[in-house]
Amino acid sequence: MAGEQPTFQDLAKKTQELRQQLVLAKIDLAEMEVTGSADGGLVTVTMRGDGEVTRVVIDQAAVDEGDAESLAATTLTAIRRASEALKALTAERLADLTASFDVAGSAGASRPRM
Repeated sequence: MAGEQPTFQDLAKKTQELRQQLVLAKIDLAEMEVTGSADGGLVTVTMRGDGEVTRVVIDQAAVDEGDAESLAATTLTAIRRASEALKALTAERLADLTASFDVAGSAGASRPRM
């Protein structure tokens, strides 16, 4: 019924459901790939959802410049961008998950946020 407070069993069941959904989301994210690139695509990095870098592609033009320091900086930028994309994807997936986890039901009870 609307306005009723959830019982302990309701909360335990919801918590178990959320745990299962989190495990599935973690598996799903680990299988996904994101990319990050820098300097107009001179360096592109592919990263799996578990954070492992699986591929680095360096355009020949970046190598032809012969500046190792610049190439290293560009590579780091591409890695950072891939990492940022992964964080955004993870946050989006978790937000979708937690939005469906309404402990108070449709009662609209307010809960303190931490």
